[in-house]
Formats: sequence, structure tokens, C-alpha cells
Amino acid sequence: MTRGIPTESECFALLAEADLHPSIVRHSIGVRDVALQIADKLEAVGHPVDKSLVAASALLHDIMKINAEFDHAIEAGDLLRQKGFHEVASVVEKHALNNLSDPSFVPKTVEEKLIMYADLRFSSGRVVSLDERFDYIKRKYAPKNPNTFKSYMKFAKNLEKEFKDILESGGQSLDF
Repeated sequence: MTRGIPTESECFALLAEADLHPSIVRHSIGVRDVALQIADKLEAVGHPVDKSLVAASALLHDIMKINAEFDHAIEAGDLLRQKGFHEVASVVEKHALNNLSDPSFVPKTVEEKLIMYADLRFSSGRVVSLDERFDYIKRKYAPKNPNTFKSYMKFAKNLEKEFKDILESGGQSLDF
């Protein structure tokens, strides 16, 4: 362990301990892969990213997905802090859209933004557009407040624009 960041093998041990459904583990691996692809592109244009923090946070972002009592992101942060992984906890607890109304859970660092964005872009085993992902969220969760749902979508689109602008300024694209 370095700086409160678990190694890949420690991440997989934690996921096994959580007894997650294999589909959640596959999703987390996909989120990691998407986040690291973007991180590589950001680094290529001179924008530093802590890739070990990104990888661990992506792998562990849904560790409480099935065992949470009230909020899987916040409870995952609590669990990871208890295990001594404070840096990862801070990223993981900021990946859920439903917590954006609390300013302390709005992603601010590039790593926090990458995990939220990659989580939104990876669904059902593949990279999807934000529009496709939000259509799925709308169907599956039937958001009760359309204005809140629209604000979540706007936040996600702004994240995407932020990454696109950074990458395009350095001759890269956000395409996968």
C-alpha cells in the first residue's frame, strides 16, 4: 500500500471480500479501463493524473453497491477509510450523481471527475454515450424529479466538455 491507495491485488481482495456479483466486478474493471484511457490522454497533453489513485478508485467505486443501507458511494467511502485507504475513499464517495446536491460530494479533482465520468460512460460491458446512459438511468430508476435529473445530465455533459476541451487543446480526442 502506498499513500492510502491499495494495489490492484488488494483491490481485488476487497472486491472478493464484499462478495459482489461478477457483473459489478466486470463493470468496475471496465470503468477502470475507460478512466485510465482518458488519464493517458490527459497526461499526453500535459495534464497530470494520479493513475494509481484512478485505477484503485475505479475498481472500488461500487464495493458497497449491494450491501449499502442508504447510499453505496458514501458507505463505500466509509468502508475504505476504515481500511486505511483515505485517498481512494475521497474519490469513491464522489462518484454518484445523486449526491451532487451536497457540495462536499461534488467531484473537484481530475481523479474524482474521471471516476464519475468513466462510471457514466461504461454500462452493460461497453462504452456508451452519455445520452444512452441517461436513457438507461431514466428507465431503470424512474427519477421522481425531472429538474434534478436534468441537472445531473447537465453536470455530466459539462464534465464531458471539460475533458474534451483539455484534450482537444493538446491535439487529442475523447473518442474511444
